[in-house]
Amino acid sequence: MSEAQFLAGEDARGVLVMLEPETELSAEHLDALLARGAAGFVSDYTAERFEKPDESPALDYDRARFASLLAIAVPPRQGVRLRTLAGTGFLKVTVDGRKIVETVMPEPKARRDRSRDPEIGRTAILEALADVGVKKGDTLLVHSSLSACGHIVGGAKTIIEAIIETIGPDGNFFVPTFQRSECYLNGINKRWDHRPSDRRDRASEAVRWVGALPLEFMRLFPDSPRGLHISHSWAGWGPRAAEVLSHQAEDEPPFSDSSCPMIVKDMGGRILLFGSPVGHMSFVHCFETHFDLPGLGPSYYDVRLADGTITWKFVPKGLPGPREFYSKDENARFFREAVARGLEIRRTTLGVGELKLIDCRQFWEIGSALVAEDPRIIIGDIRRDGVIAPYQSLTTSH
Repeated sequence: MSEAQFLAGEDARGVLVMLEPETELSAEHLDALLARGAAGFVSDYTAERFEKPDESPALDYDRARFASLLAIAVPPRQGVRLRTLAGTGFLKVTVDGRKIVETVMPEPKARRDRSRDPEIGRTAILEALADVGVKKGDTLLVHSSLSACGHIVGGAKTIIEAIIETIGPDGNFFVPTFQRSECYLNGINKRWDHRPSDRRDRASEAVRWVGALPLEFMRLFPDSPRGLHISHSWAGWGPRAAEVLSHQAEDEPPFSDSSCPMIVKDMGGRILLFGSPVGHMSFVHCFETHFDLPGLGPSYYDVRLADGTITWKFVPKGLPGPREFYSKDENARFFREAVARGLEIRRTTLGVGELKLIDCRQFWEIGSALVAEDPRIIIGDIRRDGVIAPYQSLTTSH
């Protein structure tokens, strides 16, 4: 299973846990594996920049204590493949000694037959935005999944135009234009899609992973304001967009108090999830940063300069790795308890999907109270019969 599945509380008895590439094990992590009955772990982490990929990456503690755990080290290329397969379901492996000699792919998840998806036009989107509560003058943080609701006639451009028509000339909205540019986040970056940060780049693989809508936004509005942050910038439209995006420096923590989501919160803005699950709300990282929760760490980013050369810059409080809400979404304890405290998630259907609207100020007030009572709630403690399992997180970076 993947580390995210482990942290989400799935049954780990007799299972090998495929760790994130940045996870450097400690005795606490090994205790967590033992406590949950895991068979062991697989890791491609090496502090020597992959010079010794076949060495066991841990168990340098009380070997007798952890003798029952199987430790398997794999080269980075194999680690990427195993991690991808493990994330789609339970991956069966055959182990010989400390080597994986055979893998059996998991059963693929049932996929929606998109040939049956309804066609959704501009009028239907306008009606859904009104139904969910978006109105003139709103300021929105928009997360989107273009295919979640069905076939959008005209694609992302239709959604963007509908949002602008709904909020009007006095409204503002912002989309994430994040880049995977970290070269070190508590461990060497081994992601295949790592690219140097380049704010002038508005279309390549460096920003493609944020989705079709932000890319289309930057194509439609090539001169739109965009934040300065090295890895987690936002782009915006509206009369206050440039002002909102001017506060955060390029090397601040990604979700500092001067970040776009926090400024939008202070403006009374809201989060629009267009087909996206609640677990995709990057606003949650604002709690982790503001309250200095466990898991944030030092990060270094590759940055492409105007002359084409590449340097690196340091950013504190880099984002964490797997969290319960990533994989459990609204079933994560943080969201369940927030809703129980009165968090309103307004909803309306659109095609086969859903639009959701959340007030940033209300979310901040309720979430802050929950974090004050239990700083581990966002990480996602796994409870067994009301007892907190003896671990916090298996990773310190994202």
